[in-house]
Amino acid sequence: MNNFLEHLNSISKLSNSALKDIEECMTVVCVAKKQILIPELSKSQYLYFISKGVTRAFFYHNGKEITDWFGTENMIIGPTIRNFPIKETIHTVETLEDSNLIRISFSDLEKLYQKHHDIERLGRIIAIQSMLHLQYKIDSLQLLTAKERYEEFIKRYPNLINRVSLGFISSYLGMNQVTLSRIRKLA
Repeated sequence: MNNFLEHLNSISKLSNSALKDIEECMTVVCVAKKQILIPELSKSQYLYFISKGVTRAFFYHNGKEITDWFGTENMIIGPTIRNFPIKETIHTVETLEDSNLIRISFSDLEKLYQKHHDIERLGRIIAIQSMLHLQYKIDSLQLLTAKERYEEFIKRYPNLINRVSLGFISSYLGMNQVTLSRIRKLA
């Protein structure tokens, strides 16, 4: 739990009172590997912090599973826009390893926003970071070659290559597994 509070404080300085109130609202959950953590991301009632483990968000398109993003230690995961499915796409979040997470409900978070402006500022910064991450992914898919996308993935997520299946990675990078295998052989 201390890692979570330290992480939040590293994003935006929080008062001792705010940290105490966050601690009172958070719950530790342990989820086994290959379990659905959030069946429908846009309708999730919780925001999660990954203490240990790896998660991924995915959706189906034309009967094919598409990996949209990965969550690793010290990342906060949850819906960017709640209760508003975009293009009828339903994202699901599953654990790829046994995972320890800290969760806080959005209803508690709203109360904390009302009580503590420093927590409200923290929420805004986390939302901006999420949007920047999504923009980076869009830009890389549109502007980088398959090889460049793989190289950037290795730089950003060096520990994931041995923790996540190549099928999930190739889907995340917007290429098929054969292309990813060829790129890896040349690297």
